[in-house]
Amino acid sequence: MRSCRVFFITISMTVCSSLVWAQQPLTYQEALNLVKKNNADLQFSEESLNASKYTVESNKSGYFPQLSANLGYAQTGTTDNTTGADSSSGGAYSAYLSASQNVFKGFADSSKVEQARGQMKVSDAALRTTRSQVSYDLKSAFAFAIFATDSIKISEEIVKRRNDNLRIVQLRYESGRENKGSLLLSQANYKQAQLDNLKAKHDRDTSEADLKKVIGFDGDEPLNIKEEIPLMSPPSKEPDFKSIAASTPDRQTYQAQVEVSEASVKNARSGFFPSLDLSATMGDYGNNFYPNNQDRWTLGATLTLPLFNGGRDYYATKSQTSQLYAAKSNLAGIDRTLLSSLKKAYKDYVEAVEQLSVYEAFVQAARTRADIARAKYNNGLMSFEDWDNIETDLINKTKLYLASKRDRIVAEAAWERAQGVGALL
Repeated sequence: MRSCRVFFITISMTVCSSLVWAQQPLTYQEALNLVKKNNADLQFSEESLNASKYTVESNKSGYFPQLSANLGYAQTGTTDNTTGADSSSGGAYSAYLSASQNVFKGFADSSKVEQARGQMKVSDAALRTTRSQVSYDLKSAFAFAIFATDSIKISEEIVKRRNDNLRIVQLRYESGRENKGSLLLSQANYKQAQLDNLKAKHDRDTSEADLKKVIGFDGDEPLNIKEEIPLMSPPSKEPDFKSIAASTPDRQTYQAQVEVSEASVKNARSGFFPSLDLSATMGDYGNNFYPNNQDRWTLGATLTLPLFNGGRDYYATKSQTSQLYAAKSNLAGIDRTLLSSLKKAYKDYVEAVEQLSVYEAFVQAARTRADIARAKYNNGLMSFEDWDNIETDLINKTKLYLASKRDRIVAEAAWERAQGVGALL
C-alpha cells in the first residue's frame, strides 16, 4: 500500500510539473536553466573534460615509486613413477614488500603528462564550443518559437482583414460597381489567408518541438513562451577581429593539438634513451606462516640500453614529426578562416539589426497607406487593382517584419557563436 502511495505521488508530481510548464510563461532564463540541467551535448562535453583531467593525474604516476605487497604459499613434493605414490616435502610461506622507482626513461613520463594536458585543453575548447553552440541553439529555437506564435496572431488578423475586404468587394459587386474577377480574387485572397494561418499553427508545433529538444523537455503539453530575449546593440566601432580570433575555442583547439603533437614527438624520441630503474624487496620466507626467522632483502639497480628494435622508435619519431608539421599548418590556416567567418558573422549581425528598423518603418508606412486606400476604395476614388496591391503590400511587409525580428535574434546568436561565447559562458 505504501509503495502504491509513493508511485501515485511520483506520477502526480510529474503531471503537475508538466502542467506548470504548460500554464506558466516559459521565460528565456528558465529555458536557459533547463538547458544547463538537461542538455545531453553539454553533459557529454563536461564529462569528457573531467575524464581528460583525470587522465593528466593518472599519467603523473610515473613520477612516483611503485609499491606492492605479496603473500604466498607453495607446496612441493615428488611422485614415485613405479608405485604412483605422492610424497610431500613440505610447504613454504612468503610475505614481502616490493618497491621500484624509475629514475630516467628518456623523458617518457613527462611527455605523457604533456600529452594529457594538451588533450585536456582540447576537451576544454570542445566544452566551450558546445556551450556556444547550445547557446545558439537555444536562442535560435526560442526566436523561431516566438516567430511562430506571432505569425499565428498576425495570420489571424490577416484572415479578418481579407474577410472584411471580401465583404466590401461583394457588396460592390452586388450593387454593380465591381466586376466578378475582383470578387473571385478577393475570395482567393481570403482562402490564402486561411491557409497561411493553418501553416502558422503547424510551424508553431514544429518550433516548439525544436525548443523542447534543446531544453530537454519530454512532455507533450504546449509551451507558453514569454517573449523576452536579452539582446545587445552592435558596438559603435568595428571590433578587433584578430584578438577575438585568438581567443576563440577553435583556435584553442588547434593550438592544443600542436602541443599534443610536440609531446608525442618527445615521447617517441624517448625510446632512443637508456632507462634507469631502482628496486628493493624485503620479506620473510619459511615453513611457518608468521613469524619467520628467515628475513630476506634485496636492493637493485637496472640500466637498460636500447640497441635495436626493428626501426620502431625511428619511424615512430618520423610519423609524430609529420603530424606535428600538419598540426602547425592547421594552426596557421585557422587564423585566416576565423577572420573570414568572424567578419561575415558580424556583418550579418549589423545588417540584421538595421534591416529590422527598416522593415518596421515599411510596416508603419504600409499600414497608413492601406487605411487611406480602403477609404478611397469605399468612396470609389481608387480602383480595385490599386487597392488590392496596397493591401497585399501591407501583408507582405508585415510578414517580412516578423521574419526580420526572428533573423535579428538569430544573427546575434550566430555572431556570439562565431566568437565562441554565449549565454552559457
